[in-house]
Amino acid sequence: MEAVSIFSSALKTTSAERSYPTLRGHPPMLEVGDELEIPDTLTELETGIEIVVPPKLQDIFVVTPLSYYLGATIRSGSEPQIMTESGYTYSLCGPDGFENTVKRVLKHIFVLDCVVRTEGPTPLPLYRRKAIEPLLEFDLEEMYSRPLHERVQAYLEVDSASIDEYYPNWRLETQVNAVAETIDFLPFLADELAIISIDEKTETPEPTKETVEAIDSFTRADFVRSASPIRGNQETPISDSDTADHPPQTTITQVWQSIHGTDINSTTPVSAYYNRIGRTPRPDPIEIEVVCNDAEMQDELESVNGFYGTHNRLPFNVSIHYDFTTAELKNTLATESDFFHYIGHIDREGFQCSDGKFDASTMDSVGVEAFLLNACQSHDQGLHLIDAGSIGGIVTLGDIVNSGAVKMGSVIAQLLNGGFPLYAALDVARIENIIGQQYLIVGDGRATIAQSETAMPDICLVRQGEDGYESNIIAYGEVRSSNGGVFTPDIDPIEDYYIIPDQTGWFPTDISQLGEFFDIGRFPVLFENQLYWSDTIEMDIL
Repeated sequence: MEAVSIFSSALKTTSAERSYPTLRGHPPMLEVGDELEIPDTLTELETGIEIVVPPKLQDIFVVTPLSYYLGATIRSGSEPQIMTESGYTYSLCGPDGFENTVKRVLKHIFVLDCVVRTEGPTPLPLYRRKAIEPLLEFDLEEMYSRPLHERVQAYLEVDSASIDEYYPNWRLETQVNAVAETIDFLPFLADELAIISIDEKTETPEPTKETVEAIDSFTRADFVRSASPIRGNQETPISDSDTADHPPQTTITQVWQSIHGTDINSTTPVSAYYNRIGRTPRPDPIEIEVVCNDAEMQDELESVNGFYGTHNRLPFNVSIHYDFTTAELKNTLATESDFFHYIGHIDREGFQCSDGKFDASTMDSVGVEAFLLNACQSHDQGLHLIDAGSIGGIVTLGDIVNSGAVKMGSVIAQLLNGGFPLYAALDVARIENIIGQQYLIVGDGRATIAQSETAMPDICLVRQGEDGYESNIIAYGEVRSSNGGVFTPDIDPIEDYYIIPDQTGWFPTDISQLGEFFDIGRFPVLFENQLYWSDTIEMDIL
C-alpha cells in the first residue's frame, strides 16, 4: 500500500489538467524484496485523499490506477471507500460490486476533469463539455480553482447515471492474478490508467467452427491438427519448448474492445514494458525485415512489399529475405530493427528454416521492436521474442488458412505502415476475415512502427442515412496519444474536440464532405461491412 501510494510522486500537477497524458509522469518501478525501501527522491503528494481497502493484493491491484490518478494514499480498512480530509466518504462497494464501482468512479472523475480543464489554459470546444455542463449543478470556472480533494468530492456528488453515457470508452481492460509476481506490472498499469479486474482463470477461445471446417484450403502448418487452447493469464501456454531453462513467464491478459464484435486478447509479460523503456529512438530510416520461408507463400510477400515503405513522409528501408537458414534468422532477429514480418511455418519446435527449426527461446537478446508472425501456432514463439527484447507482436493461436493469412498480412502491413498500433491494426484487419479471430497479440498492443499521416490513427465508418450519409470517426489511442488527449477530425460539420479514446458518434455528411476528408491522408473506410482505403475508394460505390 505504501509503495503504490508513492506513485502520485509522478503526477506533474494536481489540477484538472492532469487528465492530459503529458502531465502524468510514469510511476516508479517496483521490485519485491524483504522490506520496504522508498528512495528519498520520491515524495508522495499531499492531496487530502485516501483510498481505504482491505489489506489484500486483489483489492490493492484494483484501486492502483485510481489511487495514482487521484494522488491518493492507500491505507488498510475493512470497507473499501474514498475519504477526504474534510471527512467526506464515498463507498467503493456499489450495487454492481467493488471492481465495477472502481471502474465507474475512475471514468466518472476523469471525464469531469476533462470538462473542468476547459476553464484553464486550453479552452477547447470539447464535445463532452457541451453534453455534460447542462447536467451539472456547479460552476465550471469556480470548480477549476478548487483544490483536488474538494473537486473529487463535488464530482462524486454528481449522479453517475446522469452522465455515464458520456464516459470515455477506455477500450482496454486488464485481467490479472492476485499473486506477488503481478506486483511488477502495477507501475505500467497505473501509467495506462488501466481498468483492472482480478481473474483466477482466463481461457482463450477455441478456434471457430468456420475456421476448423476450412480444411480444404492450404494451411500454414506442416500437417493438419487441432489447436491447443491457451491457458490462463498467469502463465504462458505450455509447449514442448518450455523446459527448466525457460520456465513459463508470469503474464497478464489485456483485452482490447473491438469496434465490430469479438474482443482482442493480448498476453503480456512485464518484459514488454521494460523493453520499451530500454529503447532509444533510432536514426532514420525505419527498418523493416520481411522473411518468407516458403515459396508457396510468395503472394503475401509480393503484396506486403508493395505497402511497406509507401508512407508519404517517413523514410523506410525494407529488406526482403527468402529461405532463411536458422543462423540467418537468428542474426536478423538479434539485429536492431523496427519491425519483423515472418511468412512461413511455425510449430512447437520453432520457426521452419531451410536447414531445420529455430526456437526463439534460445535467444538471449532480440533487437526487433515489433513483429507479425504470420504462421500457424506462433503464439509461443512470439512470447519468447518478447522475453528476449521485443515490445509487442501479432501472432496466431492455431492453424490458419493460407488464403486468409495472405489477406490478413496485407491489411495489417498497410495499417502498420499508416501509423496504427498493433491492436488497432488487428482490429481493422479482422473486419472482413473470419480467420482474423485466430490472431491475437503478445506484449504491448500499443506498439507502432510509424506515425499516422493524419493527426492520429482512425477509421471512418460510413452508412446510408435518411437524407444522405452518416459518418462516425473512431480514433485509436497509442503510446503518444493515450487517455485524455484530444482529437478533432478535419471534416464538416465537425467543430468539436473529442477525448481519446473516443469516437465522434454518427453525424450527417454528404459526398463532397467525404471526398474532401478522404483527400487528407490514407486511412481505412468501412462502408456496408466492406473495407476500403481513403486514397483509392471510388466515390461512386457510395
